[in-house]
Amino acid sequence: MDKGITILANDNITKVAACPNNEDALWIRADELKVATGFELKESGACYDPLNICIPLLEEGFTQTLSDHKWLNISKLSQRLEQACISNDDHTVWSLGLLPEARKAMLTSSIAPDFEIVDINGEIVRLSELKGKKVLIVTWATWCGCRFDVKMWQDIYEELNDPNFEIICVAEDSQGDVVAKEWFVNAKATYKCIVDTTHKISTMFGWVNVPTGAWIDEEGVIVRVNEDAYAGEHMIGNYKFGNTTFANATKDWVKNGLSAQLKQTKENLSANTRSTSADDLLADAYFKMGIYFQHQGADEMAEKYLKIAQDLAPDNWNIHRQTWTYKGMDYATQMWRERTKAKYLNDKKNWSYYVPLDLATPS
Repeated sequence: MDKGITILANDNITKVAACPNNEDALWIRADELKVATGFELKESGACYDPLNICIPLLEEGFTQTLSDHKWLNISKLSQRLEQACISNDDHTVWSLGLLPEARKAMLTSSIAPDFEIVDINGEIVRLSELKGKKVLIVTWATWCGCRFDVKMWQDIYEELNDPNFEIICVAEDSQGDVVAKEWFVNAKATYKCIVDTTHKISTMFGWVNVPTGAWIDEEGVIVRVNEDAYAGEHMIGNYKFGNTTFANATKDWVKNGLSAQLKQTKENLSANTRSTSADDLLADAYFKMGIYFQHQGADEMAEKYLKIAQDLAPDNWNIHRQTWTYKGMDYATQMWRERTKAKYLNDKKNWSYYVPLDLATPS
Protein backbone atom coordinates (compact mmCIF):
# COMPACT_ATOMS: atom_id res chain seq x y z
CA MET A 1 0.00 0.00 0.00
CA ASP A 2 1.29 3.45 -0.95
CA LYS A 3 1.92 5.36 2.27
CA GLY A 4 2.69 8.62 0.51
CA ILE A 5 5.57 10.97 1.17
CA THR A 6 6.34 13.51 3.88
CA ILE A 7 7.01 17.15 3.06
CA LEU A 8 8.92 19.48 5.39
CA ALA A 9 8.19 23.02 4.21
CA ASN A 10 7.44 26.36 5.86
CA ASP A 11 8.25 24.64 9.18
CA ASN A 12 5.25 22.35 8.75
CA ILE A 13 5.10 18.59 8.25
CA THR A 14 2.60 17.36 5.65
CA LYS A 15 1.83 13.91 4.27
CA VAL A 16 0.88 13.84 0.56
CA ALA A 17 0.34 11.24 -2.13
CA ALA A 18 3.38 9.78 -3.84
CA CYS A 19 3.56 10.35 -7.58
CA PRO A 20 3.20 7.11 -9.61
CA ASN A 21 5.96 8.37 -11.93
CA ASN A 22 8.40 9.83 -9.41
CA GLU A 23 11.76 9.51 -11.22
CA ASP A 24 13.57 10.68 -8.08
CA ALA A 25 12.04 14.15 -8.33
CA LEU A 26 9.43 15.68 -6.05
CA TRP A 27 6.00 15.85 -7.67
CA ILE A 28 2.98 17.07 -5.70
CA ARG A 29 -0.65 16.89 -6.73
CA ALA A 30 -2.27 20.25 -7.45
CA ASP A 31 -4.98 19.66 -4.86
CA GLU A 32 -2.36 19.00 -2.14
CA LEU A 33 0.07 21.69 -3.23
CA LYS A 34 -1.03 24.61 -1.07
CA VAL A 35 -1.23 22.77 2.22
CA ALA A 36 2.17 21.16 1.61
CA THR A 37 4.16 24.11 0.21
CA GLY A 38 2.04 27.26 0.19
CA PHE A 39 2.07 27.35 -3.62
CA GLU A 40 -1.03 27.14 -5.81
CA LEU A 41 -1.45 26.28 -9.48
CA LYS A 42 -3.22 29.16 -11.21
CA GLU A 43 -3.70 30.20 -14.82
CA SER A 44 -0.67 32.46 -14.46
CA GLY A 45 1.53 29.66 -13.11
CA ALA A 46 2.76 28.40 -9.75
CA CYS A 47 1.96 31.18 -7.29
CA TYR A 48 2.95 31.85 -3.70
CA ASP A 49 0.71 34.67 -2.54
CA PRO A 50 2.49 35.62 0.73
CA LEU A 51 5.54 36.75 -1.27
CA ASN A 52 3.72 37.74 -4.48
CA ILE A 53 5.61 35.08 -6.43
CA CYS A 54 4.12 33.68 -9.62
CA ILE A 55 6.24 31.49 -11.89
CA PRO A 56 4.90 30.88 -15.44
CA LEU A 57 5.04 27.17 -16.27
CA LEU A 58 5.82 27.41 -19.97
CA GLU A 59 8.73 24.98 -20.01
CA GLU A 60 8.23 21.28 -20.50
CA GLY A 61 8.58 19.15 -17.39
CA PHE A 62 6.87 21.42 -14.86
CA THR A 63 3.51 19.64 -14.88
CA GLN A 64 2.04 16.29 -15.82
CA THR A 65 -1.34 14.57 -15.54
CA LEU A 66 -1.43 11.10 -14.00
CA SER A 67 -4.27 9.08 -12.45
CA ASP A 68 -6.74 11.88 -13.22
CA HIS A 69 -4.66 14.38 -11.20
CA LYS A 70 -2.46 17.27 -12.25
CA TRP A 71 1.00 17.22 -10.67
CA LEU A 72 3.65 19.94 -10.26
CA ASN A 73 7.37 19.22 -10.35
CA ILE A 74 8.51 20.89 -7.12
CA SER A 75 12.14 19.89 -7.69
CA LYS A 76 12.17 21.88 -10.92
CA LEU A 77 10.26 24.79 -9.38
CA SER A 78 12.66 24.94 -6.42
CA GLN A 79 15.62 25.00 -8.78
CA ARG A 80 14.08 27.98 -10.59
CA LEU A 81 13.56 29.76 -7.26
CA GLU A 82 17.04 28.84 -5.94
CA GLN A 83 15.33 27.08 -3.05
CA ALA A 84 16.96 24.08 -1.37
CA CYS A 85 15.08 20.86 -2.14
CA ILE A 86 16.47 17.63 -0.69
CA SER A 87 15.25 14.15 0.13
CA ASN A 88 16.29 11.16 2.17
CA ASP A 89 17.77 8.14 0.41
CA ASP A 90 14.47 6.48 -0.55
CA HIS A 91 12.73 9.78 -1.42
CA THR A 92 9.98 9.31 1.18
CA VAL A 93 10.84 12.52 3.06
CA TRP A 94 11.54 15.83 1.35
CA SER A 95 12.78 19.04 2.94
CA LEU A 96 12.23 22.40 1.23
CA GLY A 97 14.38 25.26 2.43
CA LEU A 98 13.55 28.91 2.93
CA LEU A 99 12.56 30.76 -0.24
CA PRO A 100 15.34 33.33 -0.87
CA GLU A 101 12.64 35.82 -1.87
CA ALA A 102 11.50 35.85 1.79
CA ARG A 103 14.67 37.78 2.72
CA LYS A 104 14.85 40.07 -0.31
CA ALA A 105 13.23 43.15 1.24
CA MET A 106 15.35 42.79 4.37
CA LEU A 107 18.59 42.71 2.41
CA THR A 108 17.67 45.62 0.15
CA SER A 109 15.82 47.96 2.53
CA SER A 110 16.11 46.45 6.05
CA ILE A 111 12.39 45.64 6.18
CA ALA A 112 11.96 42.86 8.74
CA PRO A 113 10.68 39.63 7.19
CA ASP A 114 7.24 38.73 8.47
CA PHE A 115 6.75 35.44 10.24
CA GLU A 116 3.92 33.49 11.79
CA ILE A 117 4.76 31.21 14.70
CA VAL A 118 2.89 29.73 17.66
CA ASP A 119 3.85 30.81 21.20
CA ILE A 120 3.96 28.60 24.30
CA ASN A 121 0.26 29.29 24.94
CA GLY A 122 -0.82 28.15 21.48
CA GLU A 123 -1.42 31.71 20.24
CA ILE A 124 -0.16 32.76 16.81
CA VAL A 125 2.44 35.53 16.83
CA ARG A 126 2.74 37.54 13.61
CA LEU A 127 5.42 40.20 13.40
CA SER A 128 3.30 42.22 10.95
CA GLU A 129 0.57 42.60 13.59
CA LEU A 130 2.98 44.50 15.84
CA LYS A 131 3.47 47.39 13.42
CA GLY A 132 3.13 50.68 15.26
CA LYS A 133 5.24 49.37 18.15
CA LYS A 134 8.94 49.13 18.79
CA VAL A 135 9.83 45.43 18.86
CA LEU A 136 12.84 43.65 20.30
CA ILE A 137 13.39 40.15 18.92
CA VAL A 138 15.95 38.33 21.04
CA THR A 139 17.05 34.72 20.72
CA TRP A 140 18.41 32.39 23.39
CA ALA A 141 18.76 28.66 24.01
CA THR A 142 18.92 26.31 26.96
CA TRP A 143 22.39 25.25 25.78
CA CYS A 144 23.65 28.81 26.25
CA GLY A 145 24.20 30.83 29.40
CA CYS A 146 21.84 33.39 27.90
CA ARG A 147 19.01 31.20 29.29
CA PHE A 148 19.45 33.27 32.45
CA ASP A 149 18.43 36.35 30.45
CA VAL A 150 14.82 35.18 30.16
CA LYS A 151 13.95 36.54 33.62
CA MET A 152 16.08 39.65 33.15
CA TRP A 153 14.22 40.57 29.95
CA GLN A 154 10.96 40.22 31.89
CA ASP A 155 12.29 42.61 34.54
CA ILE A 156 13.25 45.09 31.81
CA TYR A 157 9.84 44.67 30.15
CA GLU A 158 8.11 45.48 33.44
CA GLU A 159 10.47 48.37 34.15
CA LEU A 160 9.73 50.00 30.79
CA ASN A 161 5.99 49.30 31.07
CA ASP A 162 5.45 50.80 27.62
CA PRO A 163 2.35 49.71 25.66
CA ASN A 164 4.15 50.66 22.44
CA PHE A 165 7.03 48.24 23.08
CA GLU A 166 7.01 44.45 22.69
CA ILE A 167 9.58 41.73 23.24
CA ILE A 168 9.54 38.53 21.20
CA CYS A 169 11.79 36.18 23.14
CA VAL A 170 12.76 33.14 21.08
CA ALA A 171 14.22 29.88 22.37
CA GLU A 172 16.19 28.22 19.56
CA ASP A 173 15.63 24.75 21.02
CA SER A 174 14.84 21.82 18.76
CA GLN A 175 13.89 19.68 21.77
CA GLY A 176 10.95 22.03 22.23
CA ASP A 177 8.83 22.88 25.25
CA VAL A 178 10.21 19.99 27.28
CA VAL A 179 13.51 21.84 27.76
CA ALA A 180 12.66 25.49 27.12
CA LYS A 181 9.16 26.29 28.38
CA GLU A 182 10.06 26.11 32.07
CA TRP A 183 12.42 29.07 31.66
CA PHE A 184 9.53 31.24 30.47
CA VAL A 185 7.21 29.90 33.16
CA ASN A 186 9.72 30.44 35.96
CA ALA A 187 10.34 33.98 34.71
CA LYS A 188 6.57 34.66 34.79
CA ALA A 189 7.12 36.11 31.32
CA THR A 190 4.36 38.33 29.93
CA TYR A 191 6.07 39.21 26.65
CA LYS A 192 5.80 36.98 23.55
CA CYS A 193 7.34 33.59 24.39
CA ILE A 194 8.42 31.40 21.46
CA VAL A 195 10.06 27.97 21.37
CA ASP A 196 11.36 27.77 17.81
CA THR A 197 12.13 24.09 17.28
CA THR A 198 13.25 24.44 13.66
CA HIS A 199 15.14 27.76 14.05
CA LYS A 200 12.64 29.41 11.72
CA ILE A 201 13.27 32.95 12.94
CA SER A 202 17.07 32.74 12.98
CA THR A 203 16.95 31.29 9.46
CA MET A 204 14.80 34.14 8.15
CA PHE A 205 17.05 36.77 9.70
CA GLY A 206 20.31 34.97 8.91
CA TRP A 207 21.40 34.63 12.55
CA VAL A 208 23.96 32.00 13.52
CA ASN A 209 24.38 32.46 17.27
CA VAL A 210 22.55 33.25 20.49
CA PRO A 211 21.86 35.60 22.04
CA THR A 212 21.15 37.72 18.99
CA GLY A 213 18.83 40.70 19.16
CA ALA A 214 17.18 43.02 16.66
CA TRP A 215 15.38 46.30 17.12
CA ILE A 216 12.46 46.78 14.75
CA ASP A 217 10.87 50.20 14.58
CA GLU A 218 7.22 51.18 14.33
CA GLU A 219 7.33 50.90 10.53
CA GLY A 220 8.66 47.34 10.60
CA VAL A 221 12.22 48.35 9.68
CA ILE A 222 15.24 46.74 11.34
CA VAL A 223 17.33 49.53 12.90
CA ARG A 224 19.84 47.45 14.86
CA VAL A 225 21.09 43.84 14.91
CA ASN A 226 23.66 42.52 17.37
CA GLU A 227 25.09 39.25 18.59
CA ASP A 228 26.24 39.26 22.22
CA ALA A 229 22.74 40.63 22.97
CA TYR A 230 22.73 39.73 26.64
CA ALA A 231 20.31 41.22 29.14
CA GLY A 232 22.89 41.24 31.94
CA GLU A 233 25.93 39.70 33.58
CA HIS A 234 25.92 36.13 34.88
CA MET A 235 28.13 33.71 36.80
CA ILE A 236 28.36 29.92 36.43
CA GLY A 237 30.88 28.71 38.98
CA ASN A 238 33.89 30.96 38.47
CA TYR A 239 32.97 31.78 34.89
CA LYS A 240 31.60 35.28 34.34
CA PHE A 241 29.86 36.15 31.08
CA GLY A 242 27.34 38.54 29.59
CA ASN A 243 27.05 42.30 29.96
CA THR A 244 24.44 45.04 30.30
CA THR A 245 25.46 47.03 27.21
CA PHE A 246 22.80 45.81 24.80
CA ALA A 247 20.02 45.83 27.41
CA ASN A 248 20.80 49.38 28.53
CA ALA A 249 20.90 50.55 24.91
CA THR A 250 17.53 48.86 24.32
CA LYS A 251 15.99 50.73 27.26
CA ASP A 252 17.41 54.00 25.93
CA TRP A 253 15.95 53.29 22.48
CA VAL A 254 12.48 52.51 23.87
CA LYS A 255 12.43 55.58 26.11
CA ASN A 256 14.15 58.17 23.91
CA GLY A 257 14.16 56.90 20.35
CA LEU A 258 17.01 56.18 17.96
CA SER A 259 19.69 58.70 18.89
CA ALA A 260 22.92 59.21 16.98
CA GLN A 261 24.74 57.17 19.65
CA LEU A 262 22.37 54.23 19.19
CA LYS A 263 22.05 54.35 15.43
CA GLN A 264 23.85 51.48 13.73
CA THR A 265 25.88 52.27 10.64
CA LYS A 266 24.56 50.93 7.35
CA GLU A 267 27.70 48.83 7.04
CA ASN A 268 27.27 47.17 10.44
CA LEU A 269 23.53 46.70 9.99
CA SER A 270 24.14 45.05 6.63
CA ALA A 271 26.96 42.88 7.97
CA ASN A 272 24.95 41.74 10.99
CA THR A 273 21.90 41.08 8.84
CA ARG A 274 23.81 38.33 7.12
CA SER A 275 23.36 37.55 3.45
CA THR A 276 22.51 33.85 3.14
CA SER A 277 24.51 31.75 0.70
CA ALA A 278 23.25 28.74 -1.24
CA ASP A 279 25.15 26.51 1.19
CA ASP A 280 23.47 28.22 4.17
CA LEU A 281 20.03 27.57 2.68
CA LEU A 282 20.96 23.98 1.91
CA ALA A 283 22.29 23.54 5.44
CA ASP A 284 18.97 24.73 6.84
CA ALA A 285 17.06 22.18 4.75
CA TYR A 286 19.34 19.38 5.99
CA PHE A 287 19.07 20.69 9.57
CA LYS A 288 15.28 20.49 9.41
CA MET A 289 15.54 17.00 7.92
CA GLY A 290 17.78 15.96 10.81
CA ILE A 291 15.42 17.44 13.39
CA TYR A 292 12.49 15.60 11.77
CA PHE A 293 14.25 12.23 12.08
CA GLN A 294 15.36 13.07 15.61
CA HIS A 295 11.72 13.60 16.59
CA GLN A 296 10.86 10.31 14.89
CA GLY A 297 13.40 8.54 17.08
CA ALA A 298 15.58 7.66 14.07
CA ASP A 299 18.83 8.79 15.68
CA GLU A 300 21.18 7.39 13.06
CA MET A 301 19.34 9.16 10.23
CA ALA A 302 19.15 12.35 12.29
CA GLU A 303 22.87 12.34 12.94
CA LYS A 304 23.60 11.83 9.24
CA TYR A 305 21.63 14.89 8.10
CA LEU A 306 22.65 17.11 11.01
CA LYS A 307 26.29 16.37 10.19
CA ILE A 308 25.72 17.44 6.58
CA ALA A 309 24.14 20.67 7.86
CA GLN A 310 27.16 21.33 10.08
CA ASP A 311 29.58 20.77 7.22
CA LEU A 312 27.66 23.13 4.92
CA ALA A 313 27.44 25.90 7.54
CA PRO A 314 30.69 25.69 9.56
CA ASP A 315 30.15 29.10 11.20
CA ASN A 316 26.57 28.48 12.31
CA TRP A 317 26.79 27.95 16.06
CA ASN A 318 23.04 27.46 16.34
CA ILE A 319 23.27 24.36 14.14
CA HIS A 320 26.46 23.08 15.79
CA ARG A 321 25.37 23.44 19.38
CA GLN A 322 21.83 22.19 18.82
CA THR A 323 23.25 19.12 17.06
CA TRP A 324 25.73 18.42 19.86
CA THR A 325 23.06 18.87 22.54
CA TYR A 326 21.27 15.74 21.35
CA LYS A 327 24.20 13.78 22.84
CA GLY A 328 23.89 15.60 26.16
CA MET A 329 24.96 18.94 27.59
CA ASP A 330 28.34 17.67 28.76
CA TYR A 331 29.16 16.49 25.24
CA ALA A 332 27.86 19.75 23.74
CA THR A 333 29.97 21.84 26.11
CA GLN A 334 33.08 19.78 25.38
CA MET A 335 32.59 20.10 21.61
CA TRP A 336 31.94 23.83 21.90
CA ARG A 337 35.14 24.33 23.88
CA GLU A 338 37.18 22.31 21.42
CA ARG A 339 35.79 24.13 18.38
CA THR A 340 36.11 27.63 19.82
CA LYS A 341 39.67 26.88 20.95
CA ALA A 342 40.58 25.69 17.46
CA LYS A 343 39.00 28.80 15.90
CA TYR A 344 40.90 31.07 18.28
CA LEU A 345 44.23 29.34 17.75
CA ASN A 346 43.76 29.58 14.00
CA ASP A 347 43.20 33.35 14.09
CA LYS A 348 44.14 34.85 17.47
CA LYS A 349 44.04 38.43 16.22
CA ASN A 350 40.69 38.57 14.50
CA TRP A 351 38.46 35.75 15.69
CA SER A 352 35.75 36.30 18.31
CA TYR A 353 32.86 34.05 19.26
CA TYR A 354 30.48 37.02 18.97
CA VAL A 355 30.59 39.88 16.51
CA PRO A 356 31.73 42.76 18.78
CA LEU A 357 29.02 45.15 19.93
CA ASP A 358 29.13 48.52 18.22
CA LEU A 359 27.71 50.23 21.30
CA ALA A 360 29.45 52.26 23.97
CA THR A 361 29.86 50.38 27.24
CA PRO A 362 27.69 52.13 29.87
CA SER A 363 29.54 53.85 32.68
